[in-house]
Amino acid sequence: MPYDAAADTNTVTRRRVLKSAGAATAVMLAGCSAGSDGGGDGESEGGQSLDPVRERAAVSVDEIQDGGTLRFGLGAGIDSFDPSYSTSAPAGNVHGLVYESLITQDAAGTVYPWLAKTWERMDVQEVEDGAYEPYMVSAETDDDGNLVADDQIIIRNPEDGEVLTVNEAPDAVADGTYGIQYRAELHEGVTFHNGEEMTAEHVARSYEVLENSSISAQTFDSFLYAEAVDDYTVDIYGQEPDAEADSQLPPTVYPMEHIEEYPDRGADPRNDLTPIGTGPFEFESYEAEQRAQFSTFEDYWLDDLGLDALEWWDGPDGFPTSPVVDDITVSIVTDDATRAAALNNNEIDLTYGLTSDTYSEYRSADDYRLSVTNAGAYNFLQYPVTQSPWDDERIRRGVNQLIPRAQIADNIYNGYRNPAYTPLPELAADEGSADYDALVEELRPQTEQNTEGATELLQEAVDDLGVETPIEATIETNTSDDRVREAELIAQVMSNTEFFDISVETFEFTTFVQRILGPEYYQQGNIVLIGLSGTFNPGSFYDAVNSIDNFGQCCNFQRVDTPELDEIATEARFSVEAVEDPGFRGEQYDRVWRGLIEQAPNSYTVFGTNVSSLSTDYVGHNTYTFSGGILPYGLHDPTDQQVAYLDRE
Repeated sequence: MPYDAAADTNTVTRRRVLKSAGAATAVMLAGCSAGSDGGGDGESEGGQSLDPVRERAAVSVDEIQDGGTLRFGLGAGIDSFDPSYSTSAPAGNVHGLVYESLITQDAAGTVYPWLAKTWERMDVQEVEDGAYEPYMVSAETDDDGNLVADDQIIIRNPEDGEVLTVNEAPDAVADGTYGIQYRAELHEGVTFHNGEEMTAEHVARSYEVLENSSISAQTFDSFLYAEAVDDYTVDIYGQEPDAEADSQLPPTVYPMEHIEEYPDRGADPRNDLTPIGTGPFEFESYEAEQRAQFSTFEDYWLDDLGLDALEWWDGPDGFPTSPVVDDITVSIVTDDATRAAALNNNEIDLTYGLTSDTYSEYRSADDYRLSVTNAGAYNFLQYPVTQSPWDDERIRRGVNQLIPRAQIADNIYNGYRNPAYTPLPELAADEGSADYDALVEELRPQTEQNTEGATELLQEAVDDLGVETPIEATIETNTSDDRVREAELIAQVMSNTEFFDISVETFEFTTFVQRILGPEYYQQGNIVLIGLSGTFNPGSFYDAVNSIDNFGQCCNFQRVDTPELDEIATEARFSVEAVEDPGFRGEQYDRVWRGLIEQAPNSYTVFGTNVSSLSTDYVGHNTYTFSGGILPYGLHDPTDQQVAYLDRE
């Protein structure tokens, strides 16, 4: 099938006269609630918490108990067991048990080599406009005029009808045409669950799994080519100088069995394909939409090599080299009340994303506790920007000023979320803003609830457009209780004006994601309310929901297109100056955030934290910054000397 990851536009960016095939970092759709209790210890110069984990639980290595089955309650279905075919943050908790990458990141975002013994930037250079044109080949167009090819497209040249695919990229690199180069020296003796030893060829060819996958745009915006230098050394190249390459270029590493034999729908037991990685757990079984079972991988590489193989390790003697529980049962319980009952009835040990009105009960109970961590996430409304009257930014800005962010944070989430007065969570502020506090103060008057100001904007737009009121629309969201209450409150506030008549419709999370990622969804005129779990990089909070290159993937559902802001965001990420000067990055991104509030294709409602609810039988658990890593991080993560165990006396 021809590849058509993104529709071409007439935009010509400063970065190149060509269009890349995608524009996103590794972000996920968050289906479950996450809150924020504000405050925190340890502030960096940029204002973000050095350790976003609140009241971090500590474990003495002498007290750790081995064994047992951890029972984890997951609040959404698993869209795919293969990370290359998933846009779901809940499913990330399963991926992290089985699969690993060259690098890992602690709860504050510091990058550490993982499957790579060393991970080093070797070169960065500017790439002139048109530099890739000599390597490009002619491409066909589809019925809509978009350039398509059988192979993964990396860069498009719409004017000349040419593309650069993965087949031509090696020639460009051989001639020195690339923006950035990293080298990974791999640990020797790392084995996959099927017994294969990981080599540089596995790393280089793992990008093939991502070609034309569900998240291809999150890789082929930056990635250009990877080649094995020798058995345990691999060079990875990016198209442009990339300030986010350190964490975004490394792939999930797959075995040859997967790369060469699995078809283009991912490793998933529903397709009779076994997920195989290098991770500390092996896949055992799956009962559709009910539960998945995992068991300890007996030949886990870090058990064999020891923590001293990690050159950065400086933790205590006796710290375990892998998770200490034997087995994991992941139960899929989508209803929040039912999942809470399962925790209360000792049917599960750990879950997250319960309704926030239950948190005070768990915080005060002797047999339960909460683990709260600042999250790189927000809830957002995405408007049908191509449909009248939502194509007028005054309508969108008016709604933006109607949204009761403080009321949502306090009353819906009981203080476990913070109002989102900017499009950027504080977690990514160090390189995403020159002065985050000043940015909040500047943008807050445009995003704080102001019914009078909203009325003026809306009346002006309605009069100019000749639109009949009330404007009817539906807010669509997933069936998380808090998310539904948020949607209903926003609908009520909008409908209380003379301008709108807003209803709410809900869907199970996996069904909802499939619906809003449909290629024709943007024409239906609905408003989407969903959560985004981003990364530590500021670009992830712009690209995913605003770049046209991400249309139809996470998380541009409505064909949002902000080309002039793309120019600025490109400069903030894809330039030598951005790579070498964080201050420059912050200044550029501040321009982006101001522009987003002015154009308002999305309304950011609340920032949050990830809140885990757990039995005190599960000792030492701390919650990860992003909801897709809550389960694997809590079990074992040497970067933060994190480990948890079961004590079932």
